[in-house]
Amino acid sequence: MKNLLIRNCKLRKKTIILYSFLLIFAPIQLLINNDLLIIRILSSIVALVILFVSLLDSGHAFRFHSRLGHKRAFDFFGSLPISKKDLLNSHYLTILMFTLIGAGILSLYNIPNSTVTKTGISYSITLPFSYIAINLFAVPIAFKRNLEQKSENISYLVYLLVMILFIPFLMILIAIGIQFLIGHEQIYMDYLSILYKYGFLIISIIFFIGNYFIQYKKISNIQKEAN
Repeated sequence: MKNLLIRNCKLRKKTIILYSFLLIFAPIQLLINNDLLIIRILSSIVALVILFVSLLDSGHAFRFHSRLGHKRAFDFFGSLPISKKDLLNSHYLTILMFTLIGAGILSLYNIPNSTVTKTGISYSITLPFSYIAINLFAVPIAFKRNLEQKSENISYLVYLLVMILFIPFLMILIAIGIQFLIGHEQIYMDYLSILYKYGFLIISIIFFIGNYFIQYKKISNIQKEAN
């Protein structure tokens, strides 16, 4: 499996270079003088890169799938004389590794939370948490069979639009609806705020892990039938 992980990292070497640049620049931003024009220009460039990472990398499974060869990936890797469990484990570890590293780098920068206020109660969405959740949800939603076979009716662009725009809007409506039903008791508002901030992340982790065990069991059953 070690060689598979090395191969996966090589397939995403541009992303690794980009993450390395952001990791190096993170401590520098705290030491430099932001009054200089050149520094402001560099900071603007870094801000654009952060925006690029937070948007386009919110779907490592899709980008990894494209590097594997899109529709040809399933037929090719399914025919190789390698352990299907090692292939599954390496894919999941790759997605998890790039997701956590990306979220860690995003957390190094002063990125304001997305906040929605309703009747004096604020609901905040922390970017690193939403970044992790969107990446993890991609697997059970678009790659529920395996990471070499994407659901045909789910595109990368549509997935990003739904997860970045529609889902937060839906969560806001749910939060407001719950608030309307339970009233404005502060203890309920505190619980609702925590649920709104971490609920999406927790559900994504559960679905991500659950889908892994489903795929793992499927591979084990196939191997038992073959023996």
